[in-house]
Amino acid sequence: MPSEKPWLLGFIFIGVGTVVLSKEINREDDTSPEVPDHLVWPLDHSRFQDEFSSWSDYRKPEQLGTRKVRKKPNIILIMTDDQDVELGSLNFMPKTLRILGEGGAQFRNAYVTTPMCCPSRSSMLTGLYAHNHNVHTNNDNCSSPQWQQEHETRTFATYLSNAGYRTAYFGKYLNEYNGDYIPPGWREWAGLIRNSRFYNYTINMNGNKIKHGDDYYHDYYPDLIANDSMTFLRLSKQYFAEKPVMLVMSFPAPHGPEESAPQYQNLFHNVTTHRTPSWNYAPNNDKQWLLRYTGRMEPVHMKFTDILHTKRLQTLQSVDDAIEKLYNELKNLGELENTYIFYTSDHGYHLGQFGLVKGKSQPFEFDVRVPLLVRGPLVPEGVRISDIVINVDLAPTFLELGGVNRPEHLDGKSIVPLLKDAYELFSKSREVSKEVKLKKGWRDSFLIERGKLTKGYKDMYSEKSMKKKKLIAEKCGQPEYSSPCKFFQKWECIYDGERWRVRKCRSAYFDQRINKKQRRNCWCNSEEDSLLAEYASKALEIKQAHSKTSFDLAGTATKELAMKPQERLLQRKFLKEHVNQGFRPIFVGSRRRREILVPESLQKFDVNGVIQLSHWLDLTVKDDITSQTNNSDFIMGFHEDYLKSSELDKSSTLTYHNRNHRIAQRSVSNGYHSKSNPHGCVAISSNSVICVDPIYYDQKIWRKNKNQLDSAIKDLRHKLYELKGLRRQLKKKRPQSSGYFSQVDYPMSRGPRCHCDDDEEQQKLKAWRNEQRKARQLARQRKKEARLKRKEKKNRRKAKYKGFDCNTDKMNCFTHNNNHWKTPPYWTYGPFCFCQNSNNNTYWCLRTINSTHNFLYCEFVTGFIMYFDLRTDPYQLRNAVYDLELFELEDMKQQLNRLRKCSGAKDCTIASQSQGLWKE
Repeated sequence: MPSEKPWLLGFIFIGVGTVVLSKEINREDDTSPEVPDHLVWPLDHSRFQDEFSSWSDYRKPEQLGTRKVRKKPNIILIMTDDQDVELGSLNFMPKTLRILGEGGAQFRNAYVTTPMCCPSRSSMLTGLYAHNHNVHTNNDNCSSPQWQQEHETRTFATYLSNAGYRTAYFGKYLNEYNGDYIPPGWREWAGLIRNSRFYNYTINMNGNKIKHGDDYYHDYYPDLIANDSMTFLRLSKQYFAEKPVMLVMSFPAPHGPEESAPQYQNLFHNVTTHRTPSWNYAPNNDKQWLLRYTGRMEPVHMKFTDILHTKRLQTLQSVDDAIEKLYNELKNLGELENTYIFYTSDHGYHLGQFGLVKGKSQPFEFDVRVPLLVRGPLVPEGVRISDIVINVDLAPTFLELGGVNRPEHLDGKSIVPLLKDAYELFSKSREVSKEVKLKKGWRDSFLIERGKLTKGYKDMYSEKSMKKKKLIAEKCGQPEYSSPCKFFQKWECIYDGERWRVRKCRSAYFDQRINKKQRRNCWCNSEEDSLLAEYASKALEIKQAHSKTSFDLAGTATKELAMKPQERLLQRKFLKEHVNQGFRPIFVGSRRRREILVPESLQKFDVNGVIQLSHWLDLTVKDDITSQTNNSDFIMGFHEDYLKSSELDKSSTLTYHNRNHRIAQRSVSNGYHSKSNPHGCVAISSNSVICVDPIYYDQKIWRKNKNQLDSAIKDLRHKLYELKGLRRQLKKKRPQSSGYFSQVDYPMSRGPRCHCDDDEEQQKLKAWRNEQRKARQLARQRKKEARLKRKEKKNRRKAKYKGFDCNTDKMNCFTHNNNHWKTPPYWTYGPFCFCQNSNNNTYWCLRTINSTHNFLYCEFVTGFIMYFDLRTDPYQLRNAVYDLELFELEDMKQQLNRLRKCSGAKDCTIASQSQGLWKE
């Protein structure tokens, strides 16, 4: 251990007013790891040898006089929100084009795999396609617990931080980031809570939530991001001079609410570069449902696109200033030639294209193509590279620049080989414009995906079941799903030879609980033990008597449990009132009536009332025998016990047809005129009712029968009310015993109970249950608060647009009025509504660019297919899917299906020499 005392430093961020947490500096912090040999590109030009001579000047203290080592480069990622390429926004940022475009490499075919904020940013951080990190929309799984546990711990920040980089993040993070935690891997953190804002926002500054207002000089967010970033660089190089820096500057511009700095609010009026050939090209009957639904824009919509384009360009001027400020700061610190600067956006944007007023999330060039500029050591100036680069390539690129081995699970590829080839070609060239040819073996196709399968379309694709099996297999590898079940374990995984199965630990947990109870220290009164033993023996005898009871063929039981004469009389009386006079019942045996085990003083149960209730049960008689013949003229239905008792005994003299006829005659012919059916109707077993014909056409008979039924129902309800009162009384005076003990006459005195000591595991169980209960209560409280917050927000929106309806089923619509923009130029043309997206706009697309092909092939969740040849139709105006041959469609479909389920760079790369694309 070193003998020097660690330095304890505390310093203040300029422009933020927040104290940065003090750091301890030791010899490990002063050590800069080596740069891998594969990053040492040839220095055969004298200018580069002079500029990068500092790479070999630094030596580790323990290696002085042995060999030279090189410093790792700084890495800075500058990210904008919703910046386009097709609409020309980058052309209005002269400082950025001069510093990064002319001073570095420009990638002309840079794309995002999902044109939505949160999925695209998640892909940048993790190097994964959306189908692998499972962030499909701006709400679904965005900054969710699953994302935090499975993917946020494996971003490029965690790898670079472990490799010795000082990491920092300033700006917008993910749309659903709530600011309750600091993501792993970031040494300095100032993340925006929720979505993009320019004023009136809250940030998490190293664990402290700081609210900002609407003062430009203190709160304008793009300037704040730039100031905090410069302060971080300055202090990092002052106190950690030999440690490389990984910095992310994530600006909200040009995302809404498009509030520019005051000094730029008069620029770019009447600029209409957004009016491309696809602008207001509508309706599009050959494209997906959304574009077939969308018609041409109205004049108010056209005016809105013009003003919105102006405001977007104005907000980007602050980003342009920040890049110049960053350039000057790095130059003053002497770190410019040892720093890689990447400039890009999370996705593109459209303003009136195909009649869509504004938005993103479409698979077309204006939404998926983004700017990508790179400046850094060994990057020739003014290079133009045409190879396809996608957002999942950023993470592996940063790792390779930082000397970290690329993990196998990453779907992207490092673009360092492209920069290396450009350097080898143009290191000695003095040309102004340098075009780099397509690299052999590099990808020429990639996947564009948006959204996920909805509930109605889940059965259309079998890949989901394979994905589920893979997820279950991964889960079963975790210790909390191990088998056999342990104490407090809820689930266990069992492998049946083909696949993993998950089941509850119910039986094992129950057995363990019983074992725990048996091991507890318990004691009881000895006198009570003898009484309980006596009652248990009596109960066992009664149980055995029940189990030995047999029934003969006629359905009669043994004499031990024969029906009592009093009960038989009651049943005879009941049947006499409800059936024909010629009917003679034969009674089956039944168990004896249980005794009521309550004292005489508490017996308030009205037994006679229950007996009288039988006179009102004529409506409940149902016939349980259906006809066994094809003769449907007879209405079958009588109790099955009657057939077993009476008809089976006389089977030698009565035929089945006679039984059929007698039952039908009793049920139909005489049933209507008997005293038991004064209303003339009978309910049969098929949940239907049959009545005599006069009821259906005679008004007096119908009313008389209806009044009789109403009176009967009223009386039954009154009797039911009394019975419920009796039941409540019984529940209050319920005895303590249960089961067969209720049939034994034993004293009502309870006596002393058994007592048991709570052991350590019982205490753990109670503590665990309390924790679960508190967690459920907290979850319910949070859910209630979120619901109330959404309701308040909805009420505010309704009050804001009172009398203005902007709702369409299964459509994503937005409203705009005169109060929407708080900074000039204002909107003064009144409110309007527009629907910009739909629920069925879920797609998977194959985008291919090589020496022979340049096309977009898409399959939608509805089964719709699109194909655009961008060599002849660069603005994608015509769906040319019907121009293709069948084998061409099959080839593209096969490649698309491969990319849809790919995992890892090798599986997710379709290169020129490996793909089977048809040739012209």
